[in-house]
Amino acid sequence: MGEQTGTGLPVAAVVAGRYGRLRPLYAQSGASVLYRLSHDMNIGPTWTEMKVGPFADEGAFATHVAELVADPKRAFFAVIDREETVLGWLCLMEARLAHKVIELGYVLFTPKMQRTTLATEALYLAIRLVFEDLGYRRLEWTCTAENSRSRSTADRLGFVYEGTLRQGLFLKGRPRDICVYSMLSSEWPQNRQVLEAWLDPTNFKDGRQVRPIAEIRAGYRLIVDHE
Repeated sequence: MGEQTGTGLPVAAVVAGRYGRLRPLYAQSGASVLYRLSHDMNIGPTWTEMKVGPFADEGAFATHVAELVADPKRAFFAVIDREETVLGWLCLMEARLAHKVIELGYVLFTPKMQRTTLATEALYLAIRLVFEDLGYRRLEWTCTAENSRSRSTADRLGFVYEGTLRQGLFLKGRPRDICVYSMLSSEWPQNRQVLEAWLDPTNFKDGRQVRPIAEIRAGYRLIVDHE
C-alpha cells in the first residue's frame, strides 16, 4: 500500500502489486522510455483520445512530462512491470477535499501494456489507494463519448455511468461530449473482491484468463441476492 493516510491532496508514492507496481513518475528517467513506447506504429490510437499529443519529438514530450510532475495538484504514478520497465502512467487529480471527491484520469498505457494483467492491476492499486489509504468518498472517471476503450474499462472496474456532458470539452480543435462515471467508497468492497478474484494467479492458465471479470461480478451478485 501507499504511505498516505487521511483525505488530502494525493502525493505519488510506491504501491506494490503482484504483477508490477506504481511509483512516482520521474520526468528524466521516465520520459525517454515512454516516448519510444507511445510513439511507435500505434501512435494514432494511443493519442487520439488524449487531451494532448502526439509530440513532435522526445524533447517536447519530456518537457510535457516535466510540467505534469511539477503540478502539486496532481499525482502522477508511473506503472512499472516486473522487469522495472516504465510502461505507462496514471493520475489522481481534480481533488475536491471538502467533499472527499477525486478523479482517476490522464491515463497513458502504452501499447505494450494495453490488455495486460498489469493494466488492470495498476488501476486496481490506484483505486485501493484512493479509498483505503487516502479516505476519499467518491472516485470519478471521465472520457470522451467516442472513447470505447476507456468506457469499457470503467465498466470492467465497476464504475457506474452517470451521464454525458454535452460538448463538455473543446478537445484538439472540436467540441467533445464527455461521459462521467463514478465509484463510491461503499461500492469498493465488492469491487475489490471482484478485481482480486480476477487478478488471482489461479484465474490464469497459460497466460489466459479462466473467468472474465463480468462472469466473476455476476457470481458475486447472485451471492448477494440470495443472502
